[in-house]
Amino acid sequence: MALQRANRAIKVNIGGVERFAAVEDAARLRDAIGVPLPMGVPLAFIEPVADPLGDLVSRYARTHGPFTATEAAARLGLGVAVVGAALKRLAADGRVVEGEFRPHVTAPGATPPQSTPEDGADGEPGPVAGTQPTDEGAVPAAASAAVIPHAADATHTNASEWCDAEVLRKLRRRSLAALRAEVEPVDATAYGRFLPAWQHVRTPGGGRGQPSLRGLDGIITAIDQLSGVPVPASAWEPLVLATRVSNYQPAMLDELMAAGEVLWSGAGALPGNDGWISLHLADSVELTLNPSPEFEPGDAGQRLLDHLRNNGGGYFFRQLTEVAGGMDTVLSDQEVVAALWDLAWAGRITGDTFAPVRSLIAGGHTAHRQVARAPRARAPRLSRLGRSHGTGLMGSPGLSGGRYGQQGAGTPPTAAGRWSALPEPELDATIHARATAELLLDRYGVVTRGSVMAEQILGGFGLMYKVLARLEEAGRCRRGYFIEHLGAAQFAVPATVDRLRSYSEDTQAATADPVALALAATDPANPYGAALPWPALQDDAGTGHRPGRKAGALVVLVDGALVLYVERGGKTLLAFSEDDAVLAAAGAALVGVVTRGAVDKLIMEKVNGHGILDTPVAAALSAAGAYSTPKGLRIRA
Repeated sequence: MALQRANRAIKVNIGGVERFAAVEDAARLRDAIGVPLPMGVPLAFIEPVADPLGDLVSRYARTHGPFTATEAAARLGLGVAVVGAALKRLAADGRVVEGEFRPHVTAPGATPPQSTPEDGADGEPGPVAGTQPTDEGAVPAAASAAVIPHAADATHTNASEWCDAEVLRKLRRRSLAALRAEVEPVDATAYGRFLPAWQHVRTPGGGRGQPSLRGLDGIITAIDQLSGVPVPASAWEPLVLATRVSNYQPAMLDELMAAGEVLWSGAGALPGNDGWISLHLADSVELTLNPSPEFEPGDAGQRLLDHLRNNGGGYFFRQLTEVAGGMDTVLSDQEVVAALWDLAWAGRITGDTFAPVRSLIAGGHTAHRQVARAPRARAPRLSRLGRSHGTGLMGSPGLSGGRYGQQGAGTPPTAAGRWSALPEPELDATIHARATAELLLDRYGVVTRGSVMAEQILGGFGLMYKVLARLEEAGRCRRGYFIEHLGAAQFAVPATVDRLRSYSEDTQAATADPVALALAATDPANPYGAALPWPALQDDAGTGHRPGRKAGALVVLVDGALVLYVERGGKTLLAFSEDDAVLAAAGAALVGVVTRGAVDKLIMEKVNGHGILDTPVAAALSAAGAYSTPKGLRIRA
C-alpha cells in the first residue's frame, strides 16, 4: 500500500489477523497488546506513552456505537477482564458511559456492533455501509433510533454495555431529531378540541374526551391538574369544577378541605367581592404556592399572621379577634374580617372550608354574576337555661367584651371555619422549576411559549425552556413542531402527541352536529389567549373591544374554534363566525351556562360593535331561549 511504502502505516498481527495501523500507534500496540513491530519504525514512534491500553480502548469506543467489553476484547485481541478494567477507568474520567443502550443486546461472541469507520488494527476505522458521514463524524444511520441509557425493556444479556460519552450525545441528538420529524403538526382548532378533553371538561353527549370525573376522586384529579392556577373565585365551582366533575356538590370540596387533602389560597383581590383563588393538593402545596412578594400587612394583619405562624394549628374567628386588636385595642368584627381577607388575598393564610369564599362572592359585585341565594338566617343562640349568651340569670347584662363577646354574637359568614397559615413555598429554585415544568406538561399536554407566559411564571419561558430541554434529554418529554404556527419550541410527552393527532380533522370521524363548549375565559381549558392567539375580527367589526383572558368574560368554542367572546356582564359580544349552524350551537351553549345556574343572567346589547337585534347571533340566541328587550337580548336562569 502507498501509506505503507511511505512509512505512514505498518502491518501488524492482532489475534491471528493481519491488519494495518497508523505508524503513530506503534508504541501503543507494542505496550498494550504485545504486538511485535516491523523493522524500520522511526524512533520517535516507539517511545513509551502514558496509557497505551486506555488510548486503544478509548479509540474503539469513539469509533463504535454501544458495545460490550467482550466485543471490544475480541476486536483488540485481549482478555475481557483487561478491557473491562480499562473501561472502568475511562468511566471514572467521564469519557465513557456504562448502561443498557440497545433494545436487543447480542450475546457474547455474536456479530459485533457496526463501527463508524472501516476497522484498522487498533479499532480506528473508515466508512462502511449504512453510515452517513457528517461534520460531526460518521454514525451508523440505524443509530438514529438509539435509545437512552436504561431505556431497554426487551430481553437482554446480563453484560453491561459501554458507549463513548460524545457518541452517546450524538445518538441522542439524532434520535430526538428523527422523532421530531415523524410528527406532523395539527392545526389550532385540533388543539382547541384536544385541550378541554385533556382537562376532563365534559362535552354534550359525552364527546371524545376522557371518562367523566365523579366524586371526591374526580375533584382530586381535577385539582391536581389545575394546582396553583389563579381563577376568579366566582368561577371555580360553577364554571370550572362543575364542568369537570359530573356530580359535583360544594360539600364535596369542603369535605376534602376539612380532611386536609386540598387547600385554597388567594392570589389578589378583584373589584367588588371577588378575587383570584388557587386550589392546591396538600402534599405538593409548597411547589404550587405563589404568594405576593410585595405584600406588607397592617398592624392587625401582622399580629394575626405572627400568631398563626408561631402557634400552628387552625383558629376560629372568635379566637383571633383578641389577637388582632393586641393589648390595647378592641377591633370590630368587620375590621378583623378585613385583616383576615387581606392576608388571604396575599396568599399568606387559608381556611379549612370554602364557605367563607362562597359567602364573600354571594354579596354581589363579582366577576361572574352569581345566582341570588337566600342569606343564612339563624336565630339567637340560647344556653341550656334558656337565656342568651352574655346575659345574667334574670336577664340582666352579664359578662361582655373579651372572649365572651357581644350578646348572641356569631361568626361572620365570610370568616367561618378555622384559619391557619399557609406553608412557605419551596425555596430551592431548581426543584421548583422542575416541578412547574412537569405541572405544565400535565396541565396543557403541549407546553408552548404562550401557555407559559399566560401563567406569569417567574423566569418566563426562558427558564421553562431550559428545564424542559433537560427533561427532553432525560427522555421525559419531546420537543417538536406539534401545533401549526406556534414555532418549534413546543414540548409534550410522546403519548400526548399521539392523542393530540387523534383530534386532527384528517383522523377524526365526521360528526353530524358541531360540538360547543362554554368556558370562563380564564379557565385553563380555554387555549385562546394562551397557547393559541386570539383570532382576528372581521373587517367590518365596528368595535374597539378585543378579547382577553379577563375575569368575568366567557368564551364559546365550537369544534375547537372560538365562535363567541362574551364580555363581563354580557353587554358586548364578539362573534368570529357567520355560519348559521355554528352560531346555533354556540348560542345553545351560552344559554345553557345561564339556565344551569353557573351565571345569574346576561343582558346583551352589542355584537362586534353593532346592535345585536336582527343579527344572525340574535337569531341563534333567540332560538336557544333568549328573549328580546328594547335594547337587546336577555338570558335569565
